[in-house]
Amino acid sequence: MADKNKILLQIISAVEIEALMREGRNTEARSLLLNLLHKEPNNAYAWYLLGNLYSRQQLYRDALEAYNNAKLLEPDGPAAAAVDWVVEQLSLE
Repeated sequence: MADKNKILLQIISAVEIEALMREGRNTEARSLLLNLLHKEPNNAYAWYLLGNLYSRQQLYRDALEAYNNAKLLEPDGPAAAAVDWVVEQLSLE
């Protein structure tokens, strides 16, 4: 039961963070993500969301670091394609 509760809390946190990002409340989203990652440094989806947040802010080097952390934890996850996109953006700078 504890594992189910932990997974449910992760889902709720991700939904809340994604809602903040959609509303443009980036400072709040970043704060929640960093807090979540402090508690759960192996949360690949939280790293991916942080990469998304940084990408939206055109902080591509920070985004690349976050996406790489996600990719290390979950090699076949969504961060794999995001890494390639960020590298392309950096090459255009």
